[in-house]
Amino acid sequence: MSPLDPNRLANELHDGVIQEISALLLQLETYQRILEKDPKAAQSEFDRIKKQLRKTLRNLRGILTTLRSSEG
Repeated sequence: MSPLDPNRLANELHDGVIQEISALLLQLETYQRILEKDPKAAQSEFDRIKKQLRKTLRNLRGILTTLRSSEG
């Protein structure tokens, strides 16, 4: 197995997971505003955020799996 490339890892985290988490934070802030005005519409936004969180978690698990497999 090839040794872990810290630059590649940093890029994957920055361009992937960190960007996704930043976007989710903005979506949660939007959700909060929608919830105050239209609870029914907020449910749809909440469901969309949950779906995106699951995707982000899968991506992070994929990175961790890659890290573990490169350790040997």
